Amino acid sequence: MLPGRAGLGPVSFPQGRPQRIPVRFTFHSSSCQDSTSIRAQRRRGTCPAPPAPAPPPTQPPPPPPRRGRAIAAAVAVGTSLAGIYFFKKLSEEKDDKKPKVKDTPSGPALPPPYPALASDFPAHVQYLVVGGGTAAFAALRAIRSHRPNAQVLLVSEERALPYMRPPLSKELWQEEDLSEAAKHPDKLSFKQWNGRRRSITYEPEAFYTPVEKLAATAPGSPGSSSPGSSSPGSTSPGSSSPGSTDTEGRGGVGVARGWSVKKLDVAAHQAVLEAGAQGRTISYDKCLIATGVVPCRIPALTPAATAGLSQPVRTVADVSRGARALARPGVARVAVVGGGLLGTELTAALCQRLSGSSTQVVQIFREGAALSRVLPAHLADDVTRRLRGNHANVLADTEVLSSAVVDGRVRLHLSTGESLDVDYVFECAGSTPDTRVAAASRLELDPALGGVLVNAELSARTDVYAAGDVACFYDEMLGRRRVEHHDHAVVSGRLAGENMAAAGPAKHYTHQSMFWSDLGPELGYEAIGIIDSSLQTVSVFAEDAITTVAENTAETPVAETAVAETQTAVAEKPKTEEKKYNRGVVFYLRDNRIVGVLLYNLFNRLHVARQVLSVGEFDDLLEVGKLFMLKVEEPEEES
Repeated sequence: MLPGRAGLGPVSFPQGRPQRIPVRFTFHSSSCQDSTSIRAQRRRGTCPAPPAPAPPPTQPPPPPPRRGRAIAAAVAVGTSLAGIYFFKKLSEEKDDKKPKVKDTPSGPALPPPYPALASDFPAHVQYLVVGGGTAAFAALRAIRSHRPNAQVLLVSEERALPYMRPPLSKELWQEEDLSEAAKHPDKLSFKQWNGRRRSITYEPEAFYTPVEKLAATAPGSPGSSSPGSSSPGSTSPGSSSPGSTDTEGRGGVGVARGWSVKKLDVAAHQAVLEAGAQGRTISYDKCLIATGVVPCRIPALTPAATAGLSQPVRTVADVSRGARALARPGVARVAVVGGGLLGTELTAALCQRLSGSSTQVVQIFREGAALSRVLPAHLADDVTRRLRGNHANVLADTEVLSSAVVDGRVRLHLSTGESLDVDYVFECAGSTPDTRVAAASRLELDPALGGVLVNAELSARTDVYAAGDVACFYDEMLGRRRVEHHDHAVVSGRLAGENMAAAGPAKHYTHQSMFWSDLGPELGYEAIGIIDSSLQTVSVFAEDAITTVAENTAETPVAETAVAETQTAVAEKPKTEEKKYNRGVVFYLRDNRIVGVLLYNLFNRLHVARQVLSVGEFDDLLEVGKLFMLKVEEPEEES
């Protein structure tokens, strides 16, 4: 079984993988959102007249007709009902002033935003972090490490505490009772590659300071020393953790959930916060934008999405919805639309989760093979073949043109002219940087890559920074880039936090981030740099780790000789024979310089990849491939 990956620990990077055992070389290249009652009073006179004789008794009036009784009863009942109605109406109007739980079309009610009232926010914070993901959390840890007395406020649209996203398309789908467990993301955990369990949230709720108490935590408030008296690296006496606070004036980290920052007034150092009809303007000293990305939705699936039968996979709430959908009785087929990294990972994870059941997983994408925008053609074909081997129904070169909801199922109309009925759809059609607050704040956006333009110090404007997926930064080695990976979020968030809190010169972002992917029990890869199949690629694989897969035949090892093979991205593939690649390295070149390295089923070699990337130019890439120890000598048997 292929091990998974560990997520971000309290401060550290994802851990490495166990080493695999490999063998010889193949050279492969290619290019290319009141009633009132009145009573009469009798006056007293001075000479009262004698009492008048009693009048003769009058006949009582005739009883009202039965019809009149009915009308009177109806009026009485109507009056009572009207009173009940108005009483209920007044009660509802009072309840409207309280925070309500909102219902979603395809899931349980969302909890109310926290804090419930806008007045609970402090009027001023030292550090404002917009976003609640990995980059935001890494930044707050860095700020509090440099200034333990710092006052930090995170504002997140999600209801969950900061958590890691990689398990959303990988390990979480192997958890039992996921549909119930995902309802409580703060307690949700998963099994790591080393067998240990890990909470999906970076820190428990006790780590954070209640937002309504955050104002008292600022330096200079009662119980603290003078503002800015803390020095980098110092600790707060009696402080239980970097985020919590036991006494006033010692700093703290608050997380506002279900709130959003609408815009910044950069010159005035102010931010506008909103949640429903409530709003609040606060001031800040320094601000970090770490809003990440938002998933792209597929217009052809709008009818399915409206019916609650189609969803993206971006948040833990999305995982909860998807898990509940899979747990419904009678689910026969689910579809994953998209052939990129997220769609392919999710397909592999669902196949593993549903293994042994009668539920079929279908992956649909317009490209010729899975991951074809990332991997060279021969490896994209290998991934596609492996997915099919894991019982995925892969429909390549296929696009969803429209959809309809028929008898509670989704009917997909495909570009092939066929229709496919499925019970649920996962939309994995890429993402776009969430630049709403940046655009409203008139920050500069990159017209080509999207995202907030920042310099090498991750600064967008004076006292405004950006990090993570939304930041479009300058890479001294590879040029202007925007990266959507966990490791980049960790390191860029940390560096932005350090630059925000530091008193000295700002640091430059020079880290070459990595990413990894698990595609089933027997395949995974790690990569660093620019990984783009439109670049020229050169692949070097261990010869004994390659097998030939002929049509309708078993896999057989290739000859024990070195094989050199050249192809272009548009070259036609052999129809009678395919190869299974088990272990190797792929170099991505631009102008004859290595700008990316991908380790295919090869782990614990990233340190070598970083060195190769830093050098860049080589005469013989086959020799460079040998640096990755593709062949490991077997230990000699004792005689």
